[in-house]
Amino acid sequence: MSLVKKKHSRQIALNAVIMLLIALSIYPITILLFGFTKDTLTWDYNKWLPSFPLWFTNVSFAWKQIAHAFWNTIFVATVTTVGGVFLSSLGGFVFARMKFYGKEVLFYFVIALMMVPGILGLIPWYLMLKELGLVDSLWALILTGIFGAPIFGIFLLRSFLASIPEELFEAGRIDGCGTFRLYYKIAVPVSLAILSTLAVMQVVNVWNDLIGPSIVLTSKENYIITLALRNLSVTLGGQGALINYPALFSAYVISSVPLILLFFFASKYYVEGLTSSGMKL
Repeated sequence: MSLVKKKHSRQIALNAVIMLLIALSIYPITILLFGFTKDTLTWDYNKWLPSFPLWFTNVSFAWKQIAHAFWNTIFVATVTTVGGVFLSSLGGFVFARMKFYGKEVLFYFVIALMMVPGILGLIPWYLMLKELGLVDSLWALILTGIFGAPIFGIFLLRSFLASIPEELFEAGRIDGCGTFRLYYKIAVPVSLAILSTLAVMQVVNVWNDLIGPSIVLTSKENYIITLALRNLSVTLGGQGALINYPALFSAYVISSVPLILLFFFASKYYVEGLTSSGMKL
């Protein structure tokens, strides 16, 4: 009986620790949500708990500060995701279903690129973009994202597509499908879950990227959301004791809405893609 009680006590202690960690993770987000509905005076007197009435006047101010960067980010994320996922699926199909000399060696080189920290290539990357005349251009981020995303995507999709029965592709060949038709008639439809996972990951990477844009983008007209938030933080922080935290929180909330909506609508495919790719690997 004592052994059962000890085990029960350990389980209660473990649950308590887990609940504490969850609370510590969630509470900063609740502070953000509490904060953006306050005015500066209410924030000064009550930072840690919700208060009424709710104020949303800071939302319009924050939107004016980040609106242009918001739409820039939407454009970059959309083009980068479409191009990156297309090249990932095409490359994964080639390595999985086609036979050519040196395929395995070339695939090992692709895997090796995953082992190289991206920070090591920042200076050559910047110099290359400078020679191409793409500094301070959104196309610097778009082209980098399109041709950089397939490294992980090819690795993931190659393993998945290689597990598909050959009889499925053979049936397509009998029906007169060429190589490209086999790709978009068979490979793409059966890979929609993983492609959705890659798309979500690509959008999140673009939305959260700060180092790359801070290097190549210099004018405010070309800022994306991370640079706009950083610039707003510096601007409001320069006001010293008069810093408008509710306005800053409003900008954070606005910038998070697209990712929340994306995950809300794509969560089913995202989880399914992660699960299916894990089983295939």
